Amino acid sequence: MDITSIKGEMRDILERIGGMCSKSESGLSQCRDGFVKNKINFIDEAGKVCPIIRREGIELRTLLSKKAVEPDVSKELIKSLMSIVSSIELAVTGLESTIRHVRVKISEKLLFSDKAVDEVGYILKETIDIVKTASDAFLTRNEVLMKHAVDKYKNLNEVVDSYAEGHEDRLIKGVCQPQASPVYLNIMDAIMTVVWHTKQALMRFFECR
Repeated sequence: MDITSIKGEMRDILERIGGMCSKSESGLSQCRDGFVKNKINFIDEAGKVCPIIRREGIELRTLLSKKAVEPDVSKELIKSLMSIVSSIELAVTGLESTIRHVRVKISEKLLFSDKAVDEVGYILKETIDIVKTASDAFLTRNEVLMKHAVDKYKNLNEVVDSYAEGHEDRLIKGVCQPQASPVYLNIMDAIMTVVWHTKQALMRFFECR
């Protein structure tokens, strides 16, 4: 099945999948604002996005299940779209975790070093770009956008590994507070969960050809 030939109702489904990514992007942006500005109200707004995306996922799975029994529909395409929806929902699990840990950071008044703040802010910014690119890729079926997101994921993964090493050095030197360390690491891990599953959704889609 050539993804460039998707039309009609199946294309509408694809647009809704792109919309799930757009909503995730919005939640991530609110989360980043909350982290940078240390304001819980942004985190509250970010949290409102997740149930909306999950409801959309349920509706899409139901719709795809009904489409699967139609004789003229590619079962392989249906299977791929189901997998893509599931991957995006797993990315939302990462978003929920990110929101939860940022909330802890703010509510418990945990102090991050300036370096740690810059690092989390940067990873969030790059993740927002990846999720936005994914949304555009689903809508346009542009493989160049998919490759951009995948390459950015690989680079971001390396950056996070280097940040983790730097964090350990700061912890040893007493620059980072011990009680803040798990929250910093949890935030980073949760963000990368968003990136990983978004990347997986894109790769699965562009394998469907």
